[in-house]
Amino acid sequence: MMKAPIEEFARRNAPYFDKPGPRRARKGNKVSWEDIYGNKHDLDYVLERNGSDDTVGKPAAFIELAWRRYTKHSKNKVQEISGAIEPIAERFYSLHPFKGAMLCGEFTQASIKQLESQGFKVLYIPYKTFIGVFAKHGIDIYYDEMSDESEISKKIEKWHATPQEVMDKIRRDVPKVCSNEITSFMESLDAAINRQVRSIVVLPLHSDAIELTDTPAAIKFINSYTRPASASILKYIEIIIKYSNGSDINCRFTNKKQAIDFLKRID
Repeated sequence: MMKAPIEEFARRNAPYFDKPGPRRARKGNKVSWEDIYGNKHDLDYVLERNGSDDTVGKPAAFIELAWRRYTKHSKNKVQEISGAIEPIAERFYSLHPFKGAMLCGEFTQASIKQLESQGFKVLYIPYKTFIGVFAKHGIDIYYDEMSDESEISKKIEKWHATPQEVMDKIRRDVPKVCSNEITSFMESLDAAINRQVRSIVVLPLHSDAIELTDTPAAIKFINSYTRPASASILKYIEIIIKYSNGSDINCRFTNKKQAIDFLKRID
């Protein structure tokens, strides 16, 4: 049920939606990407610019899914998500890919904030939401660590015996109950995918950085500063990319070729 809004978004906005399953552009059924250290990670969903069944495009979004029944496991799971996505996003820093996590079940607010502090957009659907939707259709899915194994088995058997039309109604009802959360997540994804470069700031530095001990000294230096001669040596070029969705990329290069190569990769 979490796949449907991503598929619909990809259909309307044209990025290629890669998910586990066969694809001619890669081997096997897994969606695997290599990080900045050369390690491969199996991912849930990736949206690619200019991708196709036969060609792997540029990564525009990495989205991970996770279910946890108990909060004691939530911290480990978000660390796992971060550990996979962060080094891949670092490898494709110039593309500034969207980082998303769709979490269901029991996650602590601390674990959610941990992902958000690292730039992830989080969609969270609590366990109690699922309990309510299933209960509406006469199905009890609640269990905890004190639940008897036979009791859990009976609930599983009842679910497997549920008519297909009831299952379909449940799959439709969960997104309806969480429509605000899903809309917020998808709006953030839309802003990232459809962003435009608003401005590019280029700052060439022709002198060494001056480190001063206090405010008066800094003011005195600025007042006495004069433009260096045109023949002075280029120390570095700083480039700041500002996007329409409010995100920025800030990079520093030691020569012109590096700066130009970086700008050629910008989307």
